[in-house]
Amino acid sequence: MDVQMLNLKNSLVYTVVLILLLFFFGVFFSVIERINSRAINNVFGRTGLIITGVIGTVVHEFSHMLFCVIFGHQIVDFSLFRPIKSKYDGIMGYVNHRCNINNPYQRIGNFFIGIAPIIFGTLSMIISMWILMPSEFEIVKDTFNKNMVYMSNINNIVDSFNIYVNLVFAIISVLNPFKASNIIAYIIVVYIIYSITTHMDLSVEDLKNSRSGFLLFFLLVFLINFVFLNLGNMFMIEYLKIVITTISFLTVSLSFAIFTMVISLVIEFFFS
Repeated sequence: MDVQMLNLKNSLVYTVVLILLLFFFGVFFSVIERINSRAINNVFGRTGLIITGVIGTVVHEFSHMLFCVIFGHQIVDFSLFRPIKSKYDGIMGYVNHRCNINNPYQRIGNFFIGIAPIIFGTLSMIISMWILMPSEFEIVKDTFNKNMVYMSNINNIVDSFNIYVNLVFAIISVLNPFKASNIIAYIIVVYIIYSITTHMDLSVEDLKNSRSGFLLFFLLVFLINFVFLNLGNMFMIEYLKIVITTISFLTVSLSFAIFTMVISLVIEFFFS
C-alpha cells in the first residue's frame, strides 16, 4: 500500500513538472516570436517577415493540420501561408477545425493540436539536421546513445539533469559553424531552425483550443506515469528517455530562438 501511495505521489509530481516545462517553453517561444517579429518588421518591413516566415509558418500550420488528422478533427478551412492577404489582417496562416466535444479522444486532441507547433517544429529541426548534416547528426546520435546507456544507472533527479545537459551541449556543439563539414548545408539548416523557432509561438487561439483538452491531457500523463512506475525501473527509464530527449531538443530550439532574437534586436538598434 505504501508503494502504491508513493507511486501516486511521484506520478503527480512528474506530471506537474512535465506540464510546467511544456508551458514554460510555450510561453517563452511566444514572447521571443513577438519580439523577433517586431524587430524584423521595423528593419525590413513585411518582406523580412515573409522571408523569415516562409518555412516556419508552413511548419506551424501544417503541425495543427497533422494533429487534427491524428485526433479525428474535421478541418473546416486552412491556409498554410498567405503572405499577400496577411497584409490586411496580420494572419500569416490558419487552420480552422471542429470536433465532437463529447468524444474524449477528440477532446484531448485539442490540447495536442494547440501545442503541435512545439512538438512538430522540434521534430522538423531534427529531420532537417539528419538530412542536410548527416555527419553532425551522427555525432549527436552517438552522444545520445551513450547517455541513454547511463540512464540504466539513474538513481536520482541529478543524474537525469546531467544527461539532459550533456545532450544539450552535444547538439549545440555540432551546430558550431567552425565545425561544419558543409557550410552551405549548415547555412540552410540554421535558416530552417531560425524560421521554425521564430514561429513556434502559441497564439491566443492555440491556447484556447488547448484549454478544453487540458484536464484530460493531465489525467492521461498522470496515468502514463503511474503505469510506468508500477511496471518497474526498466520501463520508467524508457519513458524518461523520451521525456529527456524531447526537453533537450526544446532547450536547444529555445537557445536558438533567443540567439536569433538578440541578432534581430542588434539589427533593429543599428538600422531601424
